[in-house]
Amino acid sequence: MENYKINIVSKTLIISSAFEKAMNDTASDEYRLYVQLQHDIPGLRVSRRTHKSPIKYHTKDGEVFRCNQYKHLTYENMEHFINALPKRDELLKVYHYIRDKAGPAQTSPYTAVRKWFVAQFPNFRDDPLFYFTNDFKVITDITPIIKLEQEELKDAI
Repeated sequence: MENYKINIVSKTLIISSAFEKAMNDTASDEYRLYVQLQHDIPGLRVSRRTHKSPIKYHTKDGEVFRCNQYKHLTYENMEHFINALPKRDELLKVYHYIRDKAGPAQTSPYTAVRKWFVAQFPNFRDDPLFYFTNDFKVITDITPIIKLEQEELKDAI
């Protein structure tokens, strides 16, 4: 009976699907516990745990992150980052081309843009100031990114 949790303050019994299945049998320990808790805590609400967010995210390269590494990597945030760089005109030209023209040919335009952005700025999380002080090459050829995405789609099917 480890598949439940009681929050006394909010008067909530949080159960797993395994606990719920066992609770449906009136002769089970889970059912007896549920009846006892209802008697002891008036107004008890029952909530089923549906999903537990992972504590660590692992990339294919073996990197470990505390949260989803692309959580705040939106179109708007990518544009803000690019607008602050010295080569912004050239970078925005490629960015808008991928977002508006090349991306829709893929299953998800965001995925193509994100892959280009990560390939263009591999250190944007660790050392974003690197791109202000050092010279870097603008990636204009996106065919390797598109081929990589198509291969991943084939592997997924």
